[in-house]
Amino acid sequence: MVSGALNAVDNLTDLFWAGFLGSRAIASVGVGQTWIQLFNTGRMGLDIGGRAMVSRAVGSGDLPLANHIARQSLIFNMALNVVVMILGILASDFLLRVLGVSEGVAEEGTTYQRCRFVSSFFFGLTMVTGSLLQAGGDTLTPMKAQMVSRVIHIALSPVLIFGWLGVPVLGVTGAAIANAISQAIGGALNLRALLNGSSRISITLDHFRFDGLALWQQIRIGAPASVTSAERSLAQVILVGLAAPFGATGLAVYSILQRVEMFGGFGAQGLAQAAGIIVGQSLGAKRPERAKTTVWWTLGSTGLIQILVCGSMFVFAEQVMLLFSRDPDVIEIGVPWMHIAVVGFVLFSSTNVLVQVLNTAGDTMIPMVAGLGALWGIQQPVAIVLTGAAQTVSILSFNAVVPSDWNLGIIGIAWGILVAAIVRFAGLFLYFLWGPWWKREVLVGQSWDMVIEPEPVSRP
Repeated sequence: MVSGALNAVDNLTDLFWAGFLGSRAIASVGVGQTWIQLFNTGRMGLDIGGRAMVSRAVGSGDLPLANHIARQSLIFNMALNVVVMILGILASDFLLRVLGVSEGVAEEGTTYQRCRFVSSFFFGLTMVTGSLLQAGGDTLTPMKAQMVSRVIHIALSPVLIFGWLGVPVLGVTGAAIANAISQAIGGALNLRALLNGSSRISITLDHFRFDGLALWQQIRIGAPASVTSAERSLAQVILVGLAAPFGATGLAVYSILQRVEMFGGFGAQGLAQAAGIIVGQSLGAKRPERAKTTVWWTLGSTGLIQILVCGSMFVFAEQVMLLFSRDPDVIEIGVPWMHIAVVGFVLFSSTNVLVQVLNTAGDTMIPMVAGLGALWGIQQPVAIVLTGAAQTVSILSFNAVVPSDWNLGIIGIAWGILVAAIVRFAGLFLYFLWGPWWKREVLVGQSWDMVIEPEPVSRP
């Protein structure tokens, strides 16, 4: 939960300082972060696959197998991070302009986005190493790394943005550079714990050999989870395209609300990840009832936290918007949007618990299908219709004209997001109640052509 709180504040930092530079700066940061989030979430499925396998191996008492999986996962993930970073840097200008943003937003956002793609390499290192440590039961080291990383980012951002202490004024690009520095430090702290034997999961590079079967199992589990993670980010890219015709003001409102959503999920992400790991270890130990009890407890805890946090955000919506922008047009649109959005924030957090649990249990297909159906079958069509982007609706041979009263402007995006959130949570919750998710097989360890690492010697 501490990591989740710091992550929520950290995600708001760039937008908070960008608010002092105007709506165009907010839009540049928001649009750039949308693409970064898409690429990062696309590779997170591999983290989930590795975490599922490592936690199951730990739960079954096979630490050499857990270490072997962790080593394969780390090397494969970092190779993929290099590819994503290079492609992102080369395509940054195109990625912004393809959304139809204004020339000013594209010019200011391109350099910011390129720096963020460099940062994404270190972000990937932080995430995969932290995930492996957590799967082994070490949640303290990733939390410390997150704390150090977030504090550095929060402290360094205004220095580089505004040119304090004799540093050149870098604008929003300074925020991206601060992010890269902080993520590199956080990733290094996690990696040190994996390499020096101070954690249950210990990795060495001695006698390394590529294990195709182990990686294939990780990809098989993680690919649907990657789709689950990336589908929402891709949907957000489409929503940016719907917001772009409303100018820098519309993009600024959308960007602020997307970042505020992360703060609305305060505490839930950490609890969801912890629940997933406990479920994976419980299933590895053949204790499904303990796994189910963990899910119920986590749903109740996150629900209570979200009601308190999001209820406060509903009451003080205008004050929250004023933290990021003093533009009256942004406030006018942002306050009613937030009143709609906070209901979805509660559902997002509960849905995240179910997704984490099912993914770590190895049942990654159902969250993927639920996400695809809700986002592309409901959220996007509803948003397109209610924003006025479509004047007619065609389903097979049936055509209908959209009533003019349905055109809600940019607020239609908020309603599309909320309706999809309700449907997605309902579907996953019903599957949790009656589905066979706890029976999924994750490990195929006995058939792997693997090199067993010696267990690290405990240090006093």
